[in-house]
Amino acid sequence: MVDLLAFILRTLDNSEEEYRLPLDDTQVELARKLFEALVQKEKDIETMHKLLYTFLAPPPDDKPFTKWNDILLCFLAVINLREDGTFAPAGDLTAELSRWEYNMRGTGLYEAVTHAEEFGNVVT
Repeated sequence: MVDLLAFILRTLDNSEEEYRLPLDDTQVELARKLFEALVQKEKDIETMHKLLYTFLAPPPDDKPFTKWNDILLCFLAVINLREDGTFAPAGDLTAELSRWEYNMRGTGLYEAVTHAEEFGNVVT
């Protein structure tokens, strides 16, 4: 998760010729807010969560899913691209994907807990 956030912040201002993830306006705004908090050495867990949740939540109906607009899939592809232009073997991804499953569950739990009041404080 830290690698993804660091990658986003490092490539946020990349030009069209340089690689950057396909962030939408909301994600760019959240990334800039998180970057500013980090520069100020402030903890901003809420902004970090909101940014991460935008990558993990289902896309809105007006923005259908494609592998080219999914931030997490693009990030996983980039970090698993080898110098010779091929991708790491699928077996090498098992641990990485396992960590992402854990991160997704934790992010979903945090989202549920922060919105529990909207559902009568029932988180199941």
